[in-house]
Amino acid sequence: RIDRWNKFWNERRARVTADVRESGTRLGFSEKVFQNFDHLLTREYQEADSAVFSPFRKLFFDNHMIEKDGVSTVITLVNIASDKKANVVAQLELAGIHAFDRQMVTNLFVEYVHEDFNFIVTFTGFIVFAALLLMYGRIELTLITFVPMLITWIWILGIMALLGIEFNIVNVMVSTFIFGLGDDYSIFTVDGLLTQYQFGKKNLASIRTSILLSALTTISGLGVLIFAEHPALRSIAWISIIGIVSVFFMSQTLQPFLFRWLVTNRTSRGLAPMTALGIGKTIFTYGFFVIGSFLLTIVGLVLKLIPFGKRNVRLLYHSLLSFYTRLLVTLAPQLKVKMVGFNNEIFARSSVIIANHTSFLDILLTTMLHPKLILLTNKWVWNSPVFGGVVRLADYYPVMEGAEDSIDRVKDRVKEGYSIVVFPEGTRTSDGKMKRFHKGAFYMAEVLGLPIQPLIIHGADDSIPKGTIYLNSGYITLKFLPPIEPGDRTWGATYSERTKTIGKYFRSEYEKLTALEESPAYFQYRLFSNYLYKGPVLEWYMRIKVALEGNYRQFHELVPAQGKILDLGCGYGFLCYMLAFLSEERTVMGIDYDDEKIETAKHCYSRSERIEFAVGDVTSFPLATYDAIIIADVLHYLTPEAQQLTITRAVNALSPGGQLIIRDGNAELTERHQGTQLTEMFSVKILKFNKSTNALHFLRASEVKQIAATLNCSVEIIDDTKFTSNVIFVVRKQNES
Repeated sequence: RIDRWNKFWNERRARVTADVRESGTRLGFSEKVFQNFDHLLTREYQEADSAVFSPFRKLFFDNHMIEKDGVSTVITLVNIASDKKANVVAQLELAGIHAFDRQMVTNLFVEYVHEDFNFIVTFTGFIVFAALLLMYGRIELTLITFVPMLITWIWILGIMALLGIEFNIVNVMVSTFIFGLGDDYSIFTVDGLLTQYQFGKKNLASIRTSILLSALTTISGLGVLIFAEHPALRSIAWISIIGIVSVFFMSQTLQPFLFRWLVTNRTSRGLAPMTALGIGKTIFTYGFFVIGSFLLTIVGLVLKLIPFGKRNVRLLYHSLLSFYTRLLVTLAPQLKVKMVGFNNEIFARSSVIIANHTSFLDILLTTMLHPKLILLTNKWVWNSPVFGGVVRLADYYPVMEGAEDSIDRVKDRVKEGYSIVVFPEGTRTSDGKMKRFHKGAFYMAEVLGLPIQPLIIHGADDSIPKGTIYLNSGYITLKFLPPIEPGDRTWGATYSERTKTIGKYFRSEYEKLTALEESPAYFQYRLFSNYLYKGPVLEWYMRIKVALEGNYRQFHELVPAQGKILDLGCGYGFLCYMLAFLSEERTVMGIDYDDEKIETAKHCYSRSERIEFAVGDVTSFPLATYDAIIIADVLHYLTPEAQQLTITRAVNALSPGGQLIIRDGNAELTERHQGTQLTEMFSVKILKFNKSTNALHFLRASEVKQIAATLNCSVEIIDDTKFTSNVIFVVRKQNES
């Protein structure tokens, strides 16, 4: 029809145009008239064509033709038998024609859905991880919460693959719902574990019950679709059942396991919880140790093949071993080692070196001292699969029944100038307390005619305690005492007597070194580790507070090393623990009206029978008798009347000669007092570390002196701050005559 119409119109147009030109020429028309006539004919054709053929074109052509950027695309339908489709598609592709069907479009649509879904899941995972890190403030808790969700998703994908379940637009939406439930279950479980760890509130059972009911409700609500006839609806049921079961299983098994492994299994044994940084440093240290042991074993076996110069070869191997252990101890990220009393004369001659034994580190610490050393080790060191080969190649000797049996073995090494390292306790101590010395080392020294060189090792047990391989941050001191000559009978006429007297002397020197080294800075790591995983704000506050207090050194120096100590307004108990760490002869009690702070202080792994906490008001709590009472940064929260009452009650509760230590802002120091008021504004109103229902009332030094005079007490004022008015008032109660 179109062809006939175009032929008719072209013939008509040619005839009419010829007639018009012939007539117009006779009449003298211009060329412009003829052009206008052509335009009229063209418009007439377009109007006629549109009226007659537009519906036809729209019906049969417009939906199958696309014109864009000068390119025309024609789409047509081809009926092909299913077994011929592949061949036809291949032939059309060669001709530059793209063939597709509904199945191909559907597959392409599903592929796009998968790509978008994978992007959304990945992006959402990053957002959830960042939110968890911000909420918990520790990468360890973030991983404990996030990793089970990640493993759950892997389980879901694996089980779906095994069952032949594919993603579609419907079950993709259900998957996001399951991912959200996984977030909730994981967060609830970790919060329950943290609450129990920090406050001792055992609500984990109720949380587990709630999660179980939620899982059962969700499974029963969506799982009923498994009876639907449509495959897409059945896939919703399957994914719901698989996902919820996996999420529930992970939240109830893997998360508690990881938390107990990282935290509570250690704190229940009095050990510091592990951190990601500590685990990384431990892996680095032990990895270096294992690799070095392996290499030294190979080198030792190669050196054994050398048929000459055995003495020099032996010394070379011992030099490599000493260098390696020294390098290991130096590179260990958590260790700081210093030596006291060391000089080259110690190893200029052979001797029997006796050292206390509290940690696995003792072997490395002694081996690094000098190449010419022979260690007497126990059976597990000799048979160790990691470094047992090094021990045997270095001619170290296992002591099964005592050092006496090793005398014949070490005689030749002594002649070569080697010293013998013996741990007289026989085994490592688990509590840091020195055990009774055995006689073997002293018998060996007497038989071989060697001097005894005492070596005190302090701090190794805090760095790697017995029963664990985790490396804590620690300060280690090696102290060499003066050697005891074999002919010096002041220590006893027989080796049995020398064992007792030297053992007593060794313990006495160890106690002196302990008193010298165990300063407030030494216990900083232990104090911090007691408050790990108790909230990012508390950890941040603790570190700043302890740093500003100088690790509470001043309070330690003012408080007696023996006796009962009371801390009124103890807060989270930082000061109480530090005072107890610094002296085992102190008993410390902390009082605070904030029950949350007290519960946090109570549930620290270092708490012992020497440390107590109680909730109470400092103005009314019943007081016993104490050798020292501390009221630090508390009195300005009380009214002037309550301040005087509290000071009076505290002084009356002191034993004769006891002292009340008050640390507070002195309002008489006008310029510096503004700094104190500023810090209190941050503490109370902005950061809200401390609670106050009253206006702040700061003390005046004259008021404290007046109250002390009324109570027949002396007052000493210690003012060593530069930017605040905080001073220390030491109120001493007079001894009874």
